[in-house]
Amino acid sequence: MVKNIVLTGFMGTGKSSVAKELSTIRNVPFIDTDEEITKEFGPITKLFEIHGEEYFRQCEREIILKVAKREGVVIATGGGAIMDPGNIKVLEDSGEIICLTANPEEIVNRLTRSGEVRVRPLLDVEDPKEAISKLLAIREDVYKQFVEFDTVGKPPSEIAHEINEFLNARN
Repeated sequence: MVKNIVLTGFMGTGKSSVAKELSTIRNVPFIDTDEEITKEFGPITKLFEIHGEEYFRQCEREIILKVAKREGVVIATGGGAIMDPGNIKVLEDSGEIICLTANPEEIVNRLTRSGEVRVRPLLDVEDPKEAISKLLAIREDVYKQFVEFDTVGKPPSEIAHEINEFLNARN
């Protein structure tokens, strides 16, 4: 079995951008679980709005089960996907999980620049930075289970090369 590479971490840490770069470097397919959820179930903001977070998380579990069956792909997960121990197990069984990190200020700046703060259901609040800080605190112990790469001040290509070197050194 050819192991997958799974990038996880908080929203705005660069999972999709780095995963695309890494898939190019390694010449393997790239899968974004949020894109797969949207294709199969509809826009994530609508899923939250109409059905709530738990329904969205169920859709996410289904997609993770599907994509983890693939071999030799780079997978970018949603930021909360690994808060579910079942998702961790499925993803670990399929490959290596790597966590991307950034501080709350950087995350707010990135999501504000890209116009994404208000379209992220968990950040559609009065003080997104406070919401990010609280969510990061809740998720910190889970994220720390995995090898972490800090994405602050680095372009996605540089981070992808660092991850690739790390993975090559382990094999």
